[in-house]
Amino acid sequence: MDTFPEEKDIRMALDAITQAKKINPRLILDLFHDHIYTGVHQAIADRDVDAIIKYGRVMVSTQFNEIMPAITLFDKHWKNLDDANRDIIWKYLHVLCTLSVKARNAA
Repeated sequence: MDTFPEEKDIRMALDAITQAKKINPRLILDLFHDHIYTGVHQAIADRDVDAIIKYGRVMVSTQFNEIMPAITLFDKHWKNLDDANRDIIWKYLHVLCTLSVKARNAA
């Protein structure tokens, strides 16, 4: 959020995720698994931003949900991020993928 403080889409994505978490903390992980992990876990592992952008465009046009604004931010902002921010995002997504798999295996 600090990198693009004027960006309303980022604020909306964070607000949607925060509200979903208040309602059902597991909902965020389930949404991530169902709508991000299943579609782009290999692209995340490969750090393939083009595949993630393509996936985000398709998903927004066919199956919008609370987590989609977050994935579409790649399309709009990736080119403006420095390498350090990109690396942090890749690491964060990798952690989310790992947690998603562990939570599914534990359930």
